[in-house]
Amino acid sequence: MLDKSVFEKFDLMPMSYSKLNSFHNFPCQFIINKIFKIHIGTNPAMFTGIIVEELLYDLLEGNDSEQNTKYALKDFQRELANYHDQDQVEKYLKLIPKYYENCRALFKRFANQPLHSYQEELSVEINGINFIGYSDFVWDLGEEGMFIFDLKTKGRMVINHSDKLQQWVYKKALEKKYKKPVHCNLFVVTPTKHHFEELEFNNDIEIEFHNKLKGMASMLQKCNTPEDVALLYQPNLDSWEWNAQNIPARRQIWGI
Repeated sequence: MLDKSVFEKFDLMPMSYSKLNSFHNFPCQFIINKIFKIHIGTNPAMFTGIIVEELLYDLLEGNDSEQNTKYALKDFQRELANYHDQDQVEKYLKLIPKYYENCRALFKRFANQPLHSYQEELSVEINGINFIGYSDFVWDLGEEGMFIFDLKTKGRMVINHSDKLQQWVYKKALEKKYKKPVHCNLFVVTPTKHHFEELEFNNDIEIEFHNKLKGMASMLQKCNTPEDVALLYQPNLDSWEWNAQNIPARRQIWGI
């Protein structure tokens, strides 16, 4: 069991898979957002996923309409009115209706089945650390078990390993809560196509998750202040992750 106080020291409890994933894949962004608590804001790609997911939820609830789509696009423009790259905003503004159209495949698959939950809060303890998350779309098909579909909007058809790890956490949480078999699926949507990916988990997934969590705990244990954490991870100034939106935070923390 890990010592949760090392996470509490940096106000990281409850934990989430997104925090763990950010720490391992984008440590500098993790330090900005979660250690120094500097809010950078969203970007067109991320907010597109949110907008499309909300449109899909309306569709599954029988509230599909052109008016809904128009309102969603206006929300998108309003949220990103001050984004530094307006060409990207315009690009995704045109892509949202295409993403949404390809989402209809999920509606057709479950047209006669009521949705059990959307954005259901889930919690589970892993290695002594409480994790919290919010599932996308869940159906309860009785004896067949529960089916969770996680929507991923992507520029091209690709399945990321990190997406599978996230679903492993949700599977554990749903099984704990409902005492039923849980079937995890990714619903990957691009502007031109869609794909359903049924996920299967082996022991390697659990070992990998525990190793990543232990590694994060070990780092936090060695540090006493946000500045200590920042010293361990120096930013690569040539990385694609830096832009006008987050460079001021980088300079504030690392001075470069």
